[in-house]
Amino acid sequence: MEDFTSTLRKLVESERRYAGELRSLASSVKYSVPLSAVIEAIASDSEKHAQLYEAMLKIVTGAYQPKLYEEDLKLIASVIDDHIQTERRMIEETGKLLSEVRDARLALLLSAIHNDEVVHHKVLTDVKDKIAKAKILFEEEFWEAVWRDSPWHGTPGG
Repeated sequence: MEDFTSTLRKLVESERRYAGELRSLASSVKYSVPLSAVIEAIASDSEKHAQLYEAMLKIVTGAYQPKLYEEDLKLIASVIDDHIQTERRMIEETGKLLSEVRDARLALLLSAIHNDEVVHHKVLTDVKDKIAKAKILFEEEFWEAVWRDSPWHGTPGG
């Protein structure tokens, strides 16, 4: 496990360094706004990767103990529902544009966006599914506690 933890720490550092280098390059590119935007987008992805590696580090080192509260679950579920619909529309729109565009530069940019939208939709849908399961689990745990601690075990008067 220590090797895994060490590797995660190195990956966080590498992704952060890489993101910084790419952001510097993107700001130095003066005459190609699209190219600068692509480089900046990749830098943002590297920063995202660093955050995900840090989350994994917290899990494997025990620094994070997952606890979901009903209030958080409701908020996440309602916001995610809206974003799942938005991602679905974006997938349709970018797919339509990809089928129509003939400029290779535009196709490259649209393809990158479309692929991200597909991944985002899958991740958000998966998160929503896990939240639904978490609500069920919490309810089952609640009823298990009620049953276990009840002097009558669910029957009136024993």
